[in-house]
Amino acid sequence: MATRQMRKLQKQQELLRLQNEADREDDESEDEPIVTKPRPNAFAGFAALGGGDDDDDDQDTEEETKEVEDVPEPVAPAKKSKKSKKKKKKGKSPAAEKEEEDDLDEIDRVLEELNLKDNKNSVSDTATSNAAKSTGQINELLRVNFQHLKAINEMRKLFGSAIEAARAEQAAEANSRQQQRGAARQNVDLETFLSVPPAVQQRLGKRSMFETVLRTNPFIEGKKTWPRDSTRGLKMVRVTESCEGEPGVAQFAFAHDKTYDALEGNFYGLVQMYDPMQLVYFLSRYPYHVSSLIQVSKVAHQDQNSYLAHDLIERALFTFGRVSLSDFRKRLGDGTARLDFNRPENRQFFLAGYNQIKNLVLKGTYRTALEWAKFVLSVNHDDPYGVLNWIHVLAIRAYEAKWFIELCNSPLIANTDIGRYVKATLPLAKLQLKDNAGARAAAIESIERLPWLFCALFSALNIDTPRSVWGVQPRDEEEALHTKLYVHLAKDIWNNPAATSLLTEAANAARKVDFFGLPPSPVVSLATARFVYLDNTPELMSAVPRKILHTASPNFDFDPLPPPKEDNIFSSPTQKMPWSISEGDGEHRQTRLHEQAQAALQMARARMNEDQLRAVVDDARARIDDPEADEEQRGVWRRIVDVLTGQGWTGGAGGVAEGGEGDQRGNVMPGGWEDDFDEGWGDDDFDGEDHWYEDQLDPELELEFGPGGTPNRRATVEDAEDSDDEETARR
Repeated sequence: MATRQMRKLQKQQELLRLQNEADREDDESEDEPIVTKPRPNAFAGFAALGGGDDDDDDQDTEEETKEVEDVPEPVAPAKKSKKSKKKKKKGKSPAAEKEEEDDLDEIDRVLEELNLKDNKNSVSDTATSNAAKSTGQINELLRVNFQHLKAINEMRKLFGSAIEAARAEQAAEANSRQQQRGAARQNVDLETFLSVPPAVQQRLGKRSMFETVLRTNPFIEGKKTWPRDSTRGLKMVRVTESCEGEPGVAQFAFAHDKTYDALEGNFYGLVQMYDPMQLVYFLSRYPYHVSSLIQVSKVAHQDQNSYLAHDLIERALFTFGRVSLSDFRKRLGDGTARLDFNRPENRQFFLAGYNQIKNLVLKGTYRTALEWAKFVLSVNHDDPYGVLNWIHVLAIRAYEAKWFIELCNSPLIANTDIGRYVKATLPLAKLQLKDNAGARAAAIESIERLPWLFCALFSALNIDTPRSVWGVQPRDEEEALHTKLYVHLAKDIWNNPAATSLLTEAANAARKVDFFGLPPSPVVSLATARFVYLDNTPELMSAVPRKILHTASPNFDFDPLPPPKEDNIFSSPTQKMPWSISEGDGEHRQTRLHEQAQAALQMARARMNEDQLRAVVDDARARIDDPEADEEQRGVWRRIVDVLTGQGWTGGAGGVAEGGEGDQRGNVMPGGWEDDFDEGWGDDDFDGEDHWYEDQLDPELELEFGPGGTPNRRATVEDAEDSDDEETARR
């Protein structure tokens, strides 16, 4: 046996002997403590004989022997015979007995402290191990498969080669339509205005956009109709190598350089002009500015152009994919990448991801939508946009029942405020796996846990409500909102014979519980409020507590219901502009008044019939043409006309007539774009505009903007004539 092992064993034996002797203190007496002589090392002789095979072993043996000899032996009380022990006990004084008891208590206290310390260390190690295990389980469930992020892959799986033929036919029809518009010199729509014209595509050929850039983007497959341009200073950085409490997890962030930051400042200014057309022209100049893509997507949605709205969101995600780091993509595959929602740059990605999921649901590509929901949830487990409200529905529609059951058993669901409502879909997952008994048991458990939810679900499905849940209503407004939200999203997946039969059978078997004794409902989180706000369903919006939704400031479509200002991580003063706008005075206060006035006009418009609305608009147009009215009064009446008619002012009492004298390109709505937009515009088109944000411009952008930060001209694809290598370097 090696000397090192003998040394360790000897120490353990001495400590054990000391503890055993301390345990026998009650039966033994002691005089003065006797110091025992150090015990000779039984193996020292072997070391002296030089029995080792090499010099290293000899040297090690000598060192170990020296260390053992240097260790002081513990002090132990000497043992006495039983006779002497009895005599001592008989002759002991009370003071001696008290001193002995105190010594015993001190020894017990030291031993107890040692045990407690070991137990605390053991508990701490166990907690750390459990936390790491929970994080690892969640990371494994939320791993991103990049093949499932692209809707075209799911559509190919569903429709086969027919989808390729349909795409080719659609592209041919779009090109033909655009060429006819160009030949007839007709106005072009918003979609054509923001894409590369067919003639330019043919002239540029392969140079319209990098084929490798289009095909190798990790998030979105690019399109040839998208303009060729750089990301203008958007990038990604690694913030930390690891996150606290999450070993092996790295935090990343999207970032803006000075050029992109100046674009952000101009964008904030354009938003305050309340003219969507200015944003459209700005986007045509900077086709990969993310905030503009998201905002103009909202404009396209209001114009009932769902295809363009989806296309712009895909372009925004394509832009994020272009600047993403290889380490970020690798960690997405492991579920160990994180993005902080408190950084405004990151929030643009979360918002684009939310809109992507919503668009994919409308298209019926549920597997792709589920993967995007996993993506958004993977990079931030706090779920800032409430995608868990979608994930249970998407898992059932995508036939990912096994994965969903594992998710329900994970700490992620247990720790969230809507976990109970997400688990209400668990019976459908087990039913999908042919586990009828498990589905019935899960349904009974859910009904007894959330009786008001299933009472509302029976009513929504037009099924007779069983006695166990009949008449049970939500206890407060939080439960009312969660119930309405669940029924709104999940009603259709329950609306099939197998599910309704299971629901009825389980409800008849469930006991009628005292629902007032059930755990209190979760408080409506800001994440759920954001989800409802972006869903924009009036019934759900009215159920959100007023303190969350109606007192939020600032609240813009490009950053809905942001965290409080003090929680944000700002990287530049420009990012504070939304708060400055909502909290400022002077011009900014005037902006808030315009917001309130516009909201009041929209409410008035909703209450008017067609004749009343036409009369008010005609009167407003007449006042605009009044020669005695000053320019400020005309501006107020123009704004009234804009809001009440839902379209830009085209001038004159017959404002809708073509070619009116008041026709201005910057104020017409989508559908009225002039075909000669590639000729750009001059500074005279924007005389009189009060661009209060012009001091936010970066000096490098002065050549690209006119007075007040307005673009001098629209950038065309012909401007990007650099080589592929130059484009790669610029990116």
